Amino acid sequence: MESLTARYFLKVALQRLTGAEEIMDKLRLTLEAHYIGGYAVECSLKALILSLTPSAEREGMIRQLTRGAINHDTEHLRGLLKGRGLDLPLELVKRMRRFDWTTDLRYGIGRRDTGETRAFLNTARAIFDWAEQQTP
Repeated sequence: MESLTARYFLKVALQRLTGAEEIMDKLRLTLEAHYIGGYAVECSLKALILSLTPSAEREGMIRQLTRGAINHDTEHLRGLLKGRGLDLPLELVKRMRRFDWTTDLRYGIGRRDTGETRAFLNTARAIFDWAEQQTP
């Protein structure tokens, strides 16, 4: 596996986002698109956290970010990001809080609202684009 760097997490985020968008557009599987799209947000935030972590602390931060359920929680990740002096723009925070995303969606069945899923994926795309601009 490629070394876990900020750029690596951005690549993962883009792959998850692209996959989620394709699942939505081609298969119309709203629950699956929403679930996979959430990982794009998670990985975008992790990329930013790593980019702002001093190199001497990066290995420990990678261990922290890749273990434990709390590190899937976007509000927790946002707190880590704020602790490094950067926060999501308020508009993106408001948009993100409209949606419920957890890894528990993996156990879900059925469908989600199509409009909500599209709005969630648009928000995930906006967060990815912002994160990419902020990451050196």
